Amino acid sequence: MNARIFKKIIKTTFAGLMIVALVGVSSCRKTEEPAPIPEPQPAKYTIKGTVLNQATNAALPGVLVTMGALTATTTATGSFEFANLTTAGKYTLILTKADFFSATYSIEFQTAGPNHTIVYTVTATMVPYVPGVTPLNPVTGGTIPVTGGDIATTLTIPANTTVTDKNGVPVTGNINITAVTTSDIVIAGVSNNPGLVVLRFEPSGLQFSKPLPLVVDNPISGYRFSQMQLEFFNALTTLWEVQTQPVTFVSATNDYSTSITHFSLYKLSFTHAVAELPATTLPIVVTDDIIRNNSLVNLAVTKIRYKRNSGYLLEKPIMTSLSDVGITGTDATELAELILEVVKNHFNGIAPVTAYTVSDAELAVVRTVLPKYKLVTIGTQKIVNKQFTISLVKLSDSTTKTVIIKVNSADMVTLSMDDVIFDAHDHELGGGGSN
Repeated sequence: MNARIFKKIIKTTFAGLMIVALVGVSSCRKTEEPAPIPEPQPAKYTIKGTVLNQATNAALPGVLVTMGALTATTTATGSFEFANLTTAGKYTLILTKADFFSATYSIEFQTAGPNHTIVYTVTATMVPYVPGVTPLNPVTGGTIPVTGGDIATTLTIPANTTVTDKNGVPVTGNINITAVTTSDIVIAGVSNNPGLVVLRFEPSGLQFSKPLPLVVDNPISGYRFSQMQLEFFNALTTLWEVQTQPVTFVSATNDYSTSITHFSLYKLSFTHAVAELPATTLPIVVTDDIIRNNSLVNLAVTKIRYKRNSGYLLEKPIMTSLSDVGITGTDATELAELILEVVKNHFNGIAPVTAYTVSDAELAVVRTVLPKYKLVTIGTQKIVNKQFTISLVKLSDSTTKTVIIKVNSADMVTLSMDDVIFDAHDHELGGGGSN
């Protein structure tokens, strides 16, 4: 081969290699474009609930739960759920089931920011119909005992009382009357007066031409509640309304006395409302606190696992609160049982616990974690603090005693999610992470 031609080939090859080398150097020095920032997700609200038979505390399946246009039916474990609601505000749940009195519960979500999911867990109870009815003719009248409770209560229908139904049609002859005690209905967001007794009279809607005397035994031998009132539950507004009929104390028989004129849901309540103190928060464990996407494709996240507290605590034993104001002995024992029932009525019939119950939970989500991002979730739980103020009058000398009961209850869970970019030196892993 000609030497000049050979040298030319060598020079050409060397120049090509130099171009490839320079391209490689240029490629190594190229700055990567930043990953796109995910759009913030609107807040979501979820209601999870369990329905129990108040008489047995067993799970109640087959309960129809109506919330506006939405419905759900409780499972074999008594549970139901309305997930991924998009609007904050007040929600009213109506529970219905054959052979049980219907129940109404209201809850309210405060508006949350983007990338937040608020979970409200409620335990509801339903009262079964008490077997047996009292047939009574309003022409002859009579007294009916109220069944299903520990406090003796009677309702009297005076002779020669005329009766009409809810449509104003006259009712004649015997009426099969059911008079039972039931659980209190606590309305979220308003002041609720603790009920001494809550009473339901059936057939609902009957109207009577004469006031029907209602007598409720004072369960305490040495004290009485300083002020009592009669309240009516308005099913249309789902609110308790104070009635004009006075409630008087009859010292000779140690009874409270008032009257009603139609059949519905009533309660005899203390006029001191339950006060809501400033809420506090507790951090909770989020099992899937960090989910990293180390792959080159998007990672779909469908659930976030966390641990939630449930139940409520008394800041001090009720007997101690009574002793603090000088109430001891039999009166203290009777009052402690009564006050406990009053407090339970504000927590759907559930008793307080000595420590919060911690359980596993998960929230269904629709999230996409981009490559080189990690989804960081922080969880907190709201603690609702309430104060019950109960004013008593000592029967022997008319002195006043004020008993204060404070409770702390585990409430809504807030999960705050954030997409965070990481680099090659970030080796942090959390629950549910992708390697």
